[in-house]
Amino acid sequence: MEIAVVGGGLAGLVAAWRLAARHRVTLFERLARPGLAAHGVDIAHGGATLRVDMPLRVYFPGYYPTLARLYDELGVASEPVSYATTFSDEQGRTYFRWRNLRWRDRSWPFVLPQDLLGARARRIVRGALRFRAAALPALARGELAGRTLAEFVAAARIEPDFVDGLLLPAVATIGTCTLADAAAYPADVVAAYHAGGLARESVRRACGGADEVAARLLAPVQRVVCEAGVTALVRDAQGVTLHRRGAAAERFDHAVLACAAPQARELMADATAAEDGALAGFRCRPLTVLMHRDAALMPARRADWSPVHAHVRAGAERPESTIWINAVQPALRDAPALFQTVQPLREPRAGTLLAEARFERALVDAASERALAQLARLHAEPGRRLWWAGAWAHRGVPLLESAAASALAVAQAIEAAAPGRAA
Repeated sequence: MEIAVVGGGLAGLVAAWRLAARHRVTLFERLARPGLAAHGVDIAHGGATLRVDMPLRVYFPGYYPTLARLYDELGVASEPVSYATTFSDEQGRTYFRWRNLRWRDRSWPFVLPQDLLGARARRIVRGALRFRAAALPALARGELAGRTLAEFVAAARIEPDFVDGLLLPAVATIGTCTLADAAAYPADVVAAYHAGGLARESVRRACGGADEVAARLLAPVQRVVCEAGVTALVRDAQGVTLHRRGAAAERFDHAVLACAAPQARELMADATAAEDGALAGFRCRPLTVLMHRDAALMPARRADWSPVHAHVRAGAERPESTIWINAVQPALRDAPALFQTVQPLREPRAGTLLAEARFERALVDAASERALAQLARLHAEPGRRLWWAGAWAHRGVPLLESAAASALAVAQAIEAAAPGRAA
């Protein structure tokens, strides 16, 4: 079959890679290179040029089993990295810090006695222990379904210093959303992330970064069109017609929209009421990522620096998180200090900004949970020719795992619809 995949993020790349084994696939990307690797930054160091992903992409196998298997199948090498975190207030004062004890592929978070001198830090630890003791059994018993994170921590009487000082900032950082969005997260999604092995497995990164992952996924794809300018997709009983600016219309047997839900809706010239209703349930927040060399966005005391710094400002709608790239990417360990700030609340000093990238990130809430059920029903319709994939299109925190899992599910559904196969 002739298949179009619109979008070169991880979901689009995985769908194209899987389908290209049996079909002729064309990948359409709006940027000058596939989106997964489009925003990387080249850093000169030691006579070489090293690529730094933007945003930085990491995973841990327990919550990312699909991604881990995919990397194994592709031959993508990965390495463990520390994701120990320091939390600071609006004055840059550290109020909590957890560290990593790592051995090979294992990792355990811990705090040192000096990190517990403050009463607030001790309350956070008590809250963390209480959250784990309450959330994981409730998850196993199915008691978290239909409850928001805010509802659960209130009912379980979890220590407010833990909720406001660590839990919500951590969820907002991982999900790149506001603190209010984090409070509205389904409680079972957050508990499942915690239960996936976060407290015992090392966080990992692909050694070759997003560029290597993209290159390996694109290897079998027959045709890649960057700066494609896709404007609309129109269906009929035999397939899908794809329209682009300045190019002739093209016909395909199937098309996969592997872009954000609002963008997918804009491209659908003939969306049904059911499709409109489903896609409307997926909302996005704008996301800004800065690459810079301004150490002022790290904790005020150099001794408090960790690979990740969460800056939690009273009254701010979101936390600011800064990744110390030198501590996460081993090849840059001896390079001048390099940072990547996500959801910035402060601007780096003049002359220190290296790059800026803007994205859209999906929200997870009760509306998106209902929309996922609607999406599953739409994908099960006989005769379907248009499909959706992305981190937003699979249950869980919208990360690389969800993107890969949704893409493989869509590829399997298209294969099932191929001529000569059972519907």
